[in-house]
Amino acid sequence: MGDIKNLLNQVSIITKKNDEFLDATGGRFNIFRIAGVNHYENTHSAVLAELLNPKGSHGLKSKFLQAFLDRIRLKDELKDIDCENANVKTEAPTEDGRIDILIRDNMSHSVIIENKIYARDQVQQLKKYNAHGLKISNEKYQIFYLTLYGTEASDNSGGGINYSRISYADDIISWLEQCVQLSARYPLVRETINQYINHLKKLTNQDMDKINQNELVELLSKPDNIKAAFKISENVKNLKIKLVTDMAEGVAKKFAMEFKVNDDANGFYFYKKGWKEGAGIWFAESKGMIYYAIKTSEACFGKAILQMKIVELFEQEPIPWDPFGYGIVMNDHWQNNTELYLKMVDGSLAEETIIVRLKKVMDYLKEHSEIEEVL
Repeated sequence: MGDIKNLLNQVSIITKKNDEFLDATGGRFNIFRIAGVNHYENTHSAVLAELLNPKGSHGLKSKFLQAFLDRIRLKDELKDIDCENANVKTEAPTEDGRIDILIRDNMSHSVIIENKIYARDQVQQLKKYNAHGLKISNEKYQIFYLTLYGTEASDNSGGGINYSRISYADDIISWLEQCVQLSARYPLVRETINQYINHLKKLTNQDMDKINQNELVELLSKPDNIKAAFKISENVKNLKIKLVTDMAEGVAKKFAMEFKVNDDANGFYFYKKGWKEGAGIWFAESKGMIYYAIKTSEACFGKAILQMKIVELFEQEPIPWDPFGYGIVMNDHWQNNTELYLKMVDGSLAEETIIVRLKKVMDYLKEHSEIEEVL
């Protein structure tokens, strides 16, 4: 424990120094974050497609596209893709859907990119793209599944087909850093890309300055610190669960209610004794955002009978997961922004986002007992 405490103290010093650097250099300012370009795949797709487009407004023609294709390890059939004459489209229509990003040259070479930030896979999605690729390009196509960390597609989406995984955390950020070098003489383009890189680093939890990051790695790799570093890493998940549980427990006590936290601590719900299993007022994650809703027991499995939207509470329409509608609490979530864990500890996250909405829901249920009867 002494080794761990010592290591934490040293890490805290580096972290504080990094925060001071960001404050002194304006490193926290980011127009993408301010504009809410966090969670929507189509917005990220539009940014990426503009950079990839050889006819894009950046003025560097095919340089960005060539650098990207060199990065993502194309199969042999696509090695001679004509970057200068390629077309780049977003939301490219297929027979039964749309492709997030489609790159296609005048020789029918096609690169198909499915872009997933937080949204769930649709049924048969990559399989449908595979069929479309066969139709428009025979064997001269490749499917890439782009996620924050390079995760696999679900079996329902991509089971049994060949696709390649790429990530924002590694592939996209590395490519964009190369784009910065390529655009050295284009200051507006260069600095915009730099801001987008910083935004993606924030989304992928790697927003530490390179110098401080290297210092931190050097510290962790010292023989005396390695064991302690891995012990800390092993308990990060437990720490997150504790912080979320403590916050939910504190809120539950204020309302004299019961509560339960999801196994992965991405959400929790409050309920009264006598309500069915899973029924309650939920605060959880959807597309990287915190939402809240009144769920019946069936809603936990996406099988609820749709009800009339409670317009006094929710702005979004009912769905089988949220039969009375749902509302967005915050365009962010603690799984994507570690600073929110600090707000859990000081109580501000509960005060600003949870308590006020839970009170509003409970007041509404007092006046509409017919709704509570189905919970």
